[in-house]
Amino acid sequence: MELTNTLVTGWASRLVNHHYSQYTIKNYTADFWMFMEFMKDQLWVKNLRENDISMKMIEDWMTQLNKTKTPRTSMYYSIKPFISPSTIQSKITAVKSFLRYMNSIFDTWLDYQRIEQRRVKSPMMAVLSEEEFEKLYNIIPQIEKYRINALRSQLLVRLWYTSWMRLSEMLSLKRSDIRKWKVRITWKWNKDRWVFFADSVQQLLTEYEEERKKPIAWTWKSEKEYEYVFISHVSWYTFWRPLKKVTVCELMKKYSDALNLWKRITCHSLRHSFATRLLEAWVNVREIQEYLWHSDLTTTQSYCHVLTSTLEEKHKKLFA
Repeated sequence: MELTNTLVTGWASRLVNHHYSQYTIKNYTADFWMFMEFMKDQLWVKNLRENDISMKMIEDWMTQLNKTKTPRTSMYYSIKPFISPSTIQSKITAVKSFLRYMNSIFDTWLDYQRIEQRRVKSPMMAVLSEEEFEKLYNIIPQIEKYRINALRSQLLVRLWYTSWMRLSEMLSLKRSDIRKWKVRITWKWNKDRWVFFADSVQQLLTEYEEERKKPIAWTWKSEKEYEYVFISHVSWYTFWRPLKKVTVCELMKKYSDALNLWKRITCHSLRHSFATRLLEAWVNVREIQEYLWHSDLTTTQSYCHVLTSTLEEKHKKLFA
């Protein structure tokens, strides 16, 4: 059987039917196309067939992935020379997912269960204390030349630090959502959860909206009541369109480098910081689980990190 676009499209449709997010489906299909291009280069063929996917081919691809350098757009560029084991694992998972689909639909192709994956232990996520977050928040206006860019970034990090939203959820936010003080978000597996917006977020949004009404200094263009919260201010062809994920990651890398802490500040570390703040405020971990909508308490615990400084302070109070 020939490996065609129709088969890949059918696999993607199955992922939709099983309630995978559009972001996951996009990544899975992109990773699988990357694997297909690798096979074509190795086999010197234009069209791939069923027998071309072998354990030897997958092993060779793993070797290639382990030699792949960290892209410039990554937060860990210049920190890690090669892509992380978790990134490699996700790319192999995409291939296994496709083969699982072929095994179940056509009862053929390479058995996906033969592909071995060692469990990748997640590194301890760097979280920010309240003092470190304020340093990050205050350094942004010093880095950004224009106030509109500074307000947008300050709103971005403040919202992350106080709401536990995912990047994709934030970039799809509309101004009317924040004005409601709380909004119901549908995320993985069609689960709904409430997101609450702090007073500081409301105030920042108002300041950012007022700044957006003024002509941009380098283009002299002004906004035409664009509804999305986070929009582009730069290129002529992306002006006022929703901000891209890669742009946000580049901004976070710039701020992290400027702050020069011992830890790398990423989009995800701010989400972990939110859960940790709840834990430090003596919010019950079961209540945190309910707020984060985790079905397993173990998942919630992986997001909550007790800061060493907090432990030291409490130890001094107990054992003076």
